[in-house]
Amino acid sequence: MSRGWQAVAELKAAEVLHAMGTSGSGELHDQMVLFFRALALEVGDSVESGKTPPGLPMEIDDVIWYSVAVPREGVFFSYSVYPGERQIRICDLIWLTLDPDLL
Repeated sequence: MSRGWQAVAELKAAEVLHAMGTSGSGELHDQMVLFFRALALEVGDSVESGKTPPGLPMEIDDVIWYSVAVPREGVFFSYSVYPGERQIRICDLIWLTLDPDLL
C-alpha cells in the first residue's frame, strides 16, 4: 500500500466541501473527506504499480484530469495527479442537492 499520498482540495472544491459541512450535510462532508483520502492512497498504488488511476481521463492544457462520479451522493469531481509531491488535487467539485433551502 502506498503511504504518504494526500488529497488536496483546490479553492473552489474546498468551498463546496465547506458548504456541505455548514448546510446540514455534515455526514456527507465527512464521507467525502474520507473518500478523498482513500482515493489518494488508491491513486498512489496505481502510480507506483504503473496502472491508470481511477476515473475517466481527460487531457487539458497538458495536464491529465480524472473525472469521478459519486452518483448516490450527487457528487462529481475531477482530480489531477502529482507523483513528485505524492498528492492528488481535487477541483471542479460539483454537489447536486434537492434541498430547497440551498437553492
